[in-house]
Amino acid sequence: TPPSRSKMVRLLATVLCALLSCAEAFRPAPRAWGGHVAARSSVRMAVSKGDLVDAIAARAGVSKKMAGAVLSSALDVIVESVADGNKVSLVGFGTFDSKERAAREGRNPQTGEKMQIAATVAPTFSFGKGFKDACKRSYSASVATRTLNGHEAP
Repeated sequence: TPPSRSKMVRLLATVLCALLSCAEAFRPAPRAWGGHVAARSSVRMAVSKGDLVDAIAARAGVSKKMAGAVLSSALDVIVESVADGNKVSLVGFGTFDSKERAAREGRNPQTGEKMQIAATVAPTFSFGKGFKDACKRSYSASVATRTLNGHEAP
């Protein structure tokens, strides 16, 4: 049987929360480095879709299959909406939109010859306040950790 509407809404909310905090959730624990504990921000990781599905499944208490389906569906709806010229705004997370780029003149980097670049439509994303605040909190915490450990990151 398909999940109830309220369960799907909770899953989508979990997806958005996981997207908002995924970098912090997947960062490894600090390790000793040169006699000091390395700051968490010194390690940057890429989070794959599979990792995100695992985190969503764990937080929402659902199967990985359902979490993957909800994530894929949410991303598909966002892509389709933006491709159709609509703006998708997720309060606290950000806004997906598209922007028209006018035709312009450019240069071939190999020959230096002038060429025409066709007009196009490109997707854009602007971060929401909640997303920016989460990044600032994470950065502030990592600066405090570096200061307490007596070293500054390069």
